[in-house]
Amino acid sequence: MSTQEQLNKLKKALVIAQSNGNQLFISNIERDIAALEAGQASPIIAEYLTDAEREAEKGL
Repeated sequence: MSTQEQLNKLKKALVIAQSNGNQLFISNIERDIAALEAGQASPIIAEYLTDAEREAEKGL
């Protein structure tokens, strides 16, 4: 999945989280969007995936 596709999905998820008032999800999604827009890795992926899963993600 391209960075732009990830951003599009995250922005859709952000709208839903905002409409539901889920501040934890809002914060996490906003953090991910900011990182991807800055050309950095997703903090959520970096935090929760194992090294093997991260390597597999790079190969996609």
